[in-house]
Amino acid sequence: MTKTRPENNSARNTIILTVAVIVVAAYCVAFGLQTLVWFEARHWAGSNPWIKDVPQALNSPAVQEGSTQLKAFNYEFKVPWDAKQKIVTDQARMEFHFDSGQVIIFYDPEAQADVLRGLTSENTAEYQQFQNAFVGQSFDSNYAIYQAVYDASPASVSPVSSLRDAIRVNQLLLWKIAFGADAMPGLHSIQSGSNRGFEFGDPSTGQPVALRLFDGRDRQFRIVFANAAGATTKFTQADIDSAVQSLQPIPIMER
Repeated sequence: MTKTRPENNSARNTIILTVAVIVVAAYCVAFGLQTLVWFEARHWAGSNPWIKDVPQALNSPAVQEGSTQLKAFNYEFKVPWDAKQKIVTDQARMEFHFDSGQVIIFYDPEAQADVLRGLTSENTAEYQQFQNAFVGQSFDSNYAIYQAVYDASPASVSPVSSLRDAIRVNQLLLWKIAFGADAMPGLHSIQSGSNRGFEFGDPSTGQPVALRLFDGRDRQFRIVFANAAGATTKFTQADIDSAVQSLQPIPIMER
C-alpha cells in the first residue's frame, strides 16, 4: 500500500522543521551572544547617539603661541586673549572669565580618575571583567584605555563577530557610556608635543568644547572652553591648540 500525499507532506515538514531547529540551535551556540551584543549596542545608540562617534583627526591651523599665561593647580598654559579676566576657584576647578567673553574651566588634575591603576591594582569584579574582555591585550597608559574606549562604536560588532570581539566591544561601549560626561556632537583626536587626547564639540558652533588630555607622564586633564552670553570675541580651534601646546607643569621655583 503506497503512502498518501498528506503523509509524504507531513514527513517532509517534520524533516524541514528538524533541520530548522538544528540550524537555529547551531546559530545560537555559535553567534547567540554576539547577536545579543549587536542588538544591545544599537539599543544603547538610540538613547546615546554620541556613542556612534569615533575620534577624527583635526585639521588644525598653524599654532601661534599665546600671549596670556594662565596658572591653575601647579600647571600653566597660554591663550591669545589680552582681555582682563576674573578668576573663580573652588577645590575641584578654576574658572577664568575674560572680559571679552571667553571662559575656560580647568579641573584639578589630581581629582581625575586613574583608570589604569584602578583596574590593574585591585582584584575587583570590574578587574575580572577587564581581564575577560581583553585576554592577550594589555594597556600601558590611561590614554591607551581611553583611546580604545572612544574608538569603539556599535559598528564595531556584528552578529557574526568572534565571541572575543563581541565581549570586548560590549565592555568598551559600557565604559564609553560611563565616560559620557563630556559627550557632545563632534569627537576628535588632538595632539601637540607630548600632550594628546580628545576634543568633544566644535568651536565653530559657539557651543562649549571639552578636552580630555594626557601629558607625557600620563597625567590627565579636563578643560572646558565656553563663551559667555553676549561674548564679543569667541574662542577658536587655534585658541584651543595654543592652550594644548603650551600646557605644562609650573616650574617648582615659580610655585
